[in-house]
Amino acid sequence: MALRALQSHLEKTFFPPASAGLDAVIRLAIADEYLQFEISDGTLSFHDAAARQPDATFFFEDVDTAWSLLSGQSSAFDAFMEGRFRADGYLMWAFTLMAMFRSESLPETPVE
Repeated sequence: MALRALQSHLEKTFFPPASAGLDAVIRLAIADEYLQFEISDGTLSFHDAAARQPDATFFFEDVDTAWSLLSGQSSAFDAFMEGRFRADGYLMWAFTLMAMFRSESLPETPVE
C-alpha cells in the first residue's frame, strides 16, 4: 500500500520540463519492493518492474526515506553518506530524478 501512495505522489508531482531529453527506464528499489517507470518525451508511465531492464536503479532504505527524499523533506546527500540512498547505473541521474519530482534534496549542479 505504501508503494502505491508513493507512486500516486510521484504522478502528481512529476515535472515534465526536468525530464527533457531523457528516454529511460528508472527503477526505485525500496527495501525488497520496486517501483519502475519510464520517462519518454516528457511523459511518466509506471509499469511492472519485470517488463524491462532499468537504465538506472535507485535504492532507498525504506518507503519513508524514498518519500522524504523525493519530496525534498530530507537531504539526499546525507542519506547517501549514511547508506540509506544509493544508485546503480547513471549516478548523475540522481539530480534529474530529484528535479523531475521537484525535490530540492540535492545541492544544485555546478554550471560551467
